[in-house]
Amino acid sequence: MEKKTVLLDLCDIGNPTSGFGQIAKNYATWYSHMEDEALRFHFLLPMGYEKDYGSNVDVSYRRRKFHKYFRKGLPTVNLWHSTTQQQLKRRRGKCDCFVLTIHDLNYLTEKNWIRQQKHKIVLQHGINQAAAVTCISKYVGKQIEEQFDLKGKSVRVIYNGVEDITGEPEAKPAFATGRPFFFAIGQIRPKKNFHLLVDMMKHFPDHDLYVCGDDHFDYAKVVRQHIEQLGTGNAVLTGKILAEEKVWLYRHCEAFLFPSVGEGFGLPAIEAMQFGRAVFISSATCLPEICGDCATVWEDLQPDKMAEVVKKTLPGFYDQADRVAHVREHAKEFGYEKHIAAYVALYKELLVKN
Repeated sequence: MEKKTVLLDLCDIGNPTSGFGQIAKNYATWYSHMEDEALRFHFLLPMGYEKDYGSNVDVSYRRRKFHKYFRKGLPTVNLWHSTTQQQLKRRRGKCDCFVLTIHDLNYLTEKNWIRQQKHKIVLQHGINQAAAVTCISKYVGKQIEEQFDLKGKSVRVIYNGVEDITGEPEAKPAFATGRPFFFAIGQIRPKKNFHLLVDMMKHFPDHDLYVCGDDHFDYAKVVRQHIEQLGTGNAVLTGKILAEEKVWLYRHCEAFLFPSVGEGFGLPAIEAMQFGRAVFISSATCLPEICGDCATVWEDLQPDKMAEVVKKTLPGFYDQADRVAHVREHAKEFGYEKHIAAYVALYKELLVKN
């Protein structure tokens, strides 16, 4: 029987430091090593991205400007999977059915009213065309149901896969002082609430805080000014870091701090749990859902109150072997094998109908 062709849009693979880029990289690794009796996989990659994925997959390239308006040169396949909602801005090739994955609706809080309406129109059009709509948490699924006309479709929750990085190489960053430290990572944007952590550090004069991530946003300037004004000298905005440095920081931090109020999944919290670290999260969005009972929730995002919670939770945390083991086991629930299997099952279900 001739195999059905499933295309995965992996054009975000060209930005490896972003969350979408990491997802695309992991998809490329997993699907290129998969041999399925019914499916053949096809990767859509950015022009100029050269890598040999072997004989199990076919590869096409998207010309950024041309394929924004025209579909000529894009492959014809049985199923097309737009692995993020951002890909709706790009033309698709011909396909029998289309799967749309929505990671978040952050535009509802990040954009002005006019831009919100533009995003909503694009997403509604994609939902109308999709044979199936998936999302990465129940929280996002509920948002989608409230904001859009699903045309009788149900939103399927397939939790993100999280790559196990505990065995990856590590390297101590040059900014690490040798003192005990707290770690936070993510794009330096207002929704991450990193300025609250800076305020909190006045209660931890013997600790440092390292906030790492893409800092080209205006909010990064605000946070740096805040650090200077407070003058505690124990908070650092580092900018982007290497993968090896991230592993070292997870492994050696006293706690991972994540007061974000704008997450669709919250991957860094699960990465920190892979190392058995104490994790502190906000009560907002999907974070309590994803972290379960393995993270401590800040119900009150006031720096003084946050510090109280950390001081109450941390002493003796790492002496509780069962608790640390439970945290590590929870992280394993989000392995890529489970994630990919769910999508392969969905592809086959849809292709049987077509």
